[in-house]
Parts: sequence; structure tokens; C-alpha cells
Amino acid sequence: MSKLTVSGLRNDLMGLAMHSLTDFLASLPGIMPIKTRKLVLEGGVLSKADRADIYMRERNWLDLVLEVGPDAAAAILSAYKDGRLPMKRGCTPTNAPEAEAYLAEGGKLREQLAERRRREQAVNNPSLILERDLMDHRLIDSAFIANSGTGSGSMVLAGITVHKQVIGYKSNSGKSTGWRVRFDWIGSDGQPRHSETVPPEADNRRNDPDRNWGLHE
Repeated sequence: MSKLTVSGLRNDLMGLAMHSLTDFLASLPGIMPIKTRKLVLEGGVLSKADRADIYMRERNWLDLVLEVGPDAAAAILSAYKDGRLPMKRGCTPTNAPEAEAYLAEGGKLREQLAERRRREQAVNNPSLILERDLMDHRLIDSAFIANSGTGSGSMVLAGITVHKQVIGYKSNSGKSTGWRVRFDWIGSDGQPRHSETVPPEADNRRNDPDRNWGLHE
């Protein structure tokens, strides 16, 4: 697995406080979670606009967790209070303090969702990139690839020239290659910064002159 190292300013952007749909439904006492989930995603509980407020979690393409935004959460809670969700035998809607507390954070959640959309759009529109984004190695690499290709090069991002260096390292067998990707820039405070990913192949004998490049003596 590649190692990621980052040098420079701390990223002050707080992680999204979004609840997964599963966790939000679990905060509604007495519901039948599986039937409710299906009804929320496929039935008439949510309007088309509210259903659009349910998102894939921002992790990676293997992560299938759904997160619920404040508008969708409000619609689900309203349906719960109105008795329109499947309930377990003998249960009726009651107080749902955890769900209410989540809705109380609606303003903050909307700000975080707007930030998420900006970052997603910034990959193809680098003018949206802010200086703090330079610390996000994956975001900047995606922006470079989308706008200038996969090799080494330079781009001006957030008014700062960022240099990208790509170096390949062969495996000991020579059958595969791992890529070291490094970004260097000077921050607005005049301090040098960098971030990089280093592939495991970089530590192989084949890439080490002190071990004779992996060759037999």
C-alpha cells in the first residue's frame, strides 16, 4: 500500500458530520428498519427533491454507505411522526431526540454539503480550488490528471504554482511499476510545502543503489 505524507499547514476543514441513512433510521424508535429503508428509497415517503438529499458517502468507489442530508432527514422524521413508516408490532411513534438533534445541525450540514460539491467540481474546474485544498493530495492529483494528464508538470492553483513530480519504481520482478507522486509549492506565508505518495516498490532492492539495484554480485 502506498504511503501518504503531507508537510505544511493543517487542514482546518472539519469532516462531514453526516449520518448514514442506516444510523438515522436507527434513531427512530419502533420502526421496522429494513422495510422503512426500502420505502424511503423507493416509495412515496420522500419527494424527488428530498430523495436527492441522500448521498453516497465521500470515501471511495467501494464504499456503498448512503448518507442522509437535512432535507431528507426532516421528511423522514415528519413521516415517522405522522405514522407513515412501517412500525414493529405494538409500537407507535414517540419522541426521537437523536433525530431531532441531527436536524438541529441542518445549517452546518448544508454548509458541509456545499463544501463537498465545491470540491467535487474543483477536479474539472481548478478555479474553485482554495489554498487549503493543496493539502488534499488526492484532490490535487485528480485535478492535475483531469486538466494536464498523468505525468509530471505544473499548474497554478489558488494563485500558487504547484509542481508535480511522477517517478516510477519497478517491482523486483520487473513485471509491475509503482508510482511516486509528489507535489511541491510555496504557501502564501512563504513556507515551502509538499505532499507525496510513495509506492512500496520504492523500497525494493531493484530500486536501491546501495543494494546494487537488486543485481547479483
